[in-house]
Amino acid sequence: MEDIEFTRDQHRLWATLMEKQLPQVEKWGCEDFLEGLARIDFPRDRVPTLDHLNSKITPQSGWKVLRTKVRYTDSTPWYQHFARREFIITDYLRSWDEFEFTHEPDMFHDIFGHLPFYTLPGYGELVDLFPPAFFRANEEQRENIKRLAWFSYEFGLLREKGELKIFGTGILSSIGEIAHVALGKTPVLPFTIENVLQRDKSLYDYNDELFVFDSVEELKAELKRYFDTIDGPEVDLSTIEQIKETQMGGVVEGT
Repeated sequence: MEDIEFTRDQHRLWATLMEKQLPQVEKWGCEDFLEGLARIDFPRDRVPTLDHLNSKITPQSGWKVLRTKVRYTDSTPWYQHFARREFIITDYLRSWDEFEFTHEPDMFHDIFGHLPFYTLPGYGELVDLFPPAFFRANEEQRENIKRLAWFSYEFGLLREKGELKIFGTGILSSIGEIAHVALGKTPVLPFTIENVLQRDKSLYDYNDELFVFDSVEELKAELKRYFDTIDGPEVDLSTIEQIKETQMGGVVEGT
């Protein structure tokens, strides 16, 4: 897929977002994110190209980055791509008016928030848990899986050496929300299936509550506790490519 051209103003916005957010994640980001950030080596002055991103990610973890014009995609194509170890990034970048917070996942969220983790081979083991569970789940269970995704890899917190650190990509890429969390303005509860499934996602404002786990292994074990209860028929993930195109499109909630 050919890459796209960005305007001078978009490159300037990217550079300003990087300048503002790097000191915050260096202070509050978890160790895995900081390791991935060093590995991916984003350009400071311009939006990174697909060639740059894939040159840093694919050799390390086997994942591939693709661009999409879809600004939101629903969960079916999202997890279809995950099953093929493809991460899709939008070509939309927030406006200056949405500098500190955007409810719509833009390319800064997709690239800066998510992609450092994909330079780490072990991170894929967490993401790999979701597609098999999602595709054998019924509609109610799929809503629960989306909620678990939201409060884990999108907005989860991790306790490292007794300190609260940011694990979720939605917070790591949000200048406003990372400060809100760092100042202790968001109540924090233990990440358990029972706690998470009682809460609703916050799409248009900061989250009312967030959830913390003590390690990624603990998070994976807790997710498996729910995923193992889903007893629908197994889906052959090798057939996912055949149904991809009929499901793509639609401006709806992704995770």
